[in-house]
Amino acid sequence: MTTLKQAKRRLRFDEEAFTEAFLAADYPECRRLLSELRDDPVRAVLLTARVDFREQRFLEMIQALAGLKPKKTEAAVERDILLGVAYGNTNDYSTARLRLDRALEKTRPGSQQHADALFYKAVVAWLEHEHRESETLMQASLEDAAPNNRARAHMLLSWIAVRRRDLDRQVRELMKALDVFAETDQPDEYYRGKVLLTLALLGRELPLPAESQRVRDTLAVMRPAAGTQLSQFQTMRYLGWIDALQGDELAAFRAFRAASALAPSEHWRVLCLTDRAYLARNTGEPTFAQDVLQEAHEMAQHLSWSETQREERSSLFVLAELFATTDPALSQKYLAQFRSLNTAVMIGISYDDDPRTRAFAAYSAGKAMFELGEREEAIAILSEAREIFDAFHYGWRTALCALALHRATGEAAWLIEARQKIAPWPKSWIAREIAEASDAGADSRLLSKAQRRVLDLLLEGKSNAGIAKALGRSPYTVRNHVAQLFRTYNVTNRTQLAGLFRAPKKD
Repeated sequence: MTTLKQAKRRLRFDEEAFTEAFLAADYPECRRLLSELRDDPVRAVLLTARVDFREQRFLEMIQALAGLKPKKTEAAVERDILLGVAYGNTNDYSTARLRLDRALEKTRPGSQQHADALFYKAVVAWLEHEHRESETLMQASLEDAAPNNRARAHMLLSWIAVRRRDLDRQVRELMKALDVFAETDQPDEYYRGKVLLTLALLGRELPLPAESQRVRDTLAVMRPAAGTQLSQFQTMRYLGWIDALQGDELAAFRAFRAASALAPSEHWRVLCLTDRAYLARNTGEPTFAQDVLQEAHEMAQHLSWSETQREERSSLFVLAELFATTDPALSQKYLAQFRSLNTAVMIGISYDDDPRTRAFAAYSAGKAMFELGEREEAIAILSEAREIFDAFHYGWRTALCALALHRATGEAAWLIEARQKIAPWPKSWIAREIAEASDAGADSRLLSKAQRRVLDLLLEGKSNAGIAKALGRSPYTVRNHVAQLFRTYNVTNRTQLAGLFRAPKKD
């Protein structure tokens, strides 16, 4: 017969199991374990608040912690740290700082509580755009003995880097974070998931093959968990677009299907459907594209979008872009619906005033407006999107904007820029579209007849001497024409010039 003592032992809270589940981002298991913590109500509230923070239940945290009066110093410090986190994430920065500073005064460097208070104070400083302060606070954490603490410090330093538009440093810090996570058998999967999705996002926008492969390898060994579902979903989507930009459309479609299976809501599933429809339309599968687009529309019209905050709401302006050529009225409806939300799409770890959030929406809206006949407004917002993307060195997006502007204005200079910007993605559908637009007469208005003839022979691989002989001109005259071609097309050598006109090879 089971004794009462044995029954109590079986129901005793397992702190080690809780920590393991917490680091694995298995928050349902954390809550199940907490249901067994009956003999220490203060500890139960504090640990529940930790889980609430990871699930972004900030108001619940404040409500539960504000009236808590722990007798033990360690518990009081934990309460202040958690309240500091909660107030910081509800934009009450002054109260957040008071709580975190009080915690720092009562902790010693080297303790986990000190590391937590330091990190969250640095996060609050970042939220307030006090980047130098945030960076200074994180320098101390880079020497922490705990790998998870060092890794999240690198992550925060990457956030500072993107605010400064230093994308090279952002990538370096994220890669360092992955290196440090690899040092421990129990990486904090919540933060590792954030690092992965940000690197994948950057790999989608920039030519980063080695870093993108690192993301794939790391994602493959991560176990699915409730707390990382969104980050793993987003990472898989971004990897799909990386495949598409490398010309591997089949791998891209597989990634989109895998992402759809991870989608944490119907809103995100609509976004996966628009991904598939967009890629299918641009890779010559119009019937499949229309079928998937219709499925996305049928799902989207039954959802409420007002409470969405992140990238899932970008479905609305992508739907507007995709329907513009087949159903103008529906396109206008989706544009109006997106504009009614009033706030920008938050992409990855983008911040409230991040100009990229405007650019993502502006491109699709501009494309839709042009198809709907609103030419001047389309040119204006496509130009804005192009300027923002170019400032962040988002090459293929700049190329897309330039191609759209070429089609809207007929100006050959936009087509020249599009060819330059898409060069790192020669197998992409964008490169194919640009190559098709680059017909023999596309740039004729920029060149004299003599320059056109020199360009044609140069593209055939002839040397200056060979061109001079073919045209019956002096080598000196040909050299001047070639120099003018370099200036016209903003290149420095023959290889770069030829690359602008070379259509990507098809596998």
